[in-house]
Amino acid sequence: MSEKTPARIWRLMLSVMQEFWAITEPFIEDAAVQNEIPIELYYYSELGSTHFSVEEFQKRDPFTNPEQFEKAFARFEVKGWIFPLPDERYQVSAKAQGAVRMIVNAGDAQLSVFHLMPEDELRQIVRLLKQLLTAMIEADEPPAKWAFGRRFHVTDANSPLIVQARELLMDIFAYRDDAYLSAARPHFGQAGIVWEAFDSIVSGAAINAAQMAETLSFRGYEAEDYEIAIHAAVEIGWVEAKDATSFLPTAKGRQLYEEVKHLTDDYFYRSWSALTEEELENFHTLLAALHERLIEFRKQFFRNGRIGS
Repeated sequence: MSEKTPARIWRLMLSVMQEFWAITEPFIEDAAVQNEIPIELYYYSELGSTHFSVEEFQKRDPFTNPEQFEKAFARFEVKGWIFPLPDERYQVSAKAQGAVRMIVNAGDAQLSVFHLMPEDELRQIVRLLKQLLTAMIEADEPPAKWAFGRRFHVTDANSPLIVQARELLMDIFAYRDDAYLSAARPHFGQAGIVWEAFDSIVSGAAINAAQMAETLSFRGYEAEDYEIAIHAAVEIGWVEAKDATSFLPTAKGRQLYEEVKHLTDDYFYRSWSALTEEELENFHTLLAALHERLIEFRKQFFRNGRIGS
């Protein structure tokens, strides 16, 4: 099996997911607003389907300020979306599960009218996704399979093939998170903010605390928090000051970053050997075709004024 083939397929999977999100997310958000459902319930369904807790959420998302989760939980409890348990967890109510299922279905309903690809080709994509996921489920750890096993599923065997493909891709997306965190977490432990500050500096996405507070505002941290995180990264030897207002990775930091990247790939692609070279090439061809057809489908939506209508 070519080393590059799985990586090419994974990049295509991400592109396909971007198209799925572009089509479905506006309808999910509209359904949440119209039915007075907190959109965070939908976001958090990726972190847990039956129970919510800060500890469990941080297993997949160690980078968000835990106070942000706690505030959301308090709002959810007041409205009866979740119920407190003695062990600092919350039980997700049937009402909340039904609400998330309803708004996700509002997005998936838009995909159900997708007819730009032969059903046989969609069936092949679903079969290959299931084959790959089975290999991931059966693979030895690491990676741990926390995200992979906890996300909320809304599809079944009777769902349209295109909707099944979306759900299966989200499972693989979760497994990629498992692979990344299994590779990176040993280096940052509970200090996810330090790792994200380091990652931002290495990638160039943000090179000081003020930029991090702006580009990562959804994490719920202030510039002062990132200043402390950057200082910790300096103390560890991962980054150093470039000048009075910016930082850059050290040689040690760059080496660590590459090691984690390679280990993530090793964990993630290990299961792909379950597919033959011929199956992988066919998989790539089918996903490339799906990506093109989804772009065309999305443009039709915009042209017809259906997105966000």
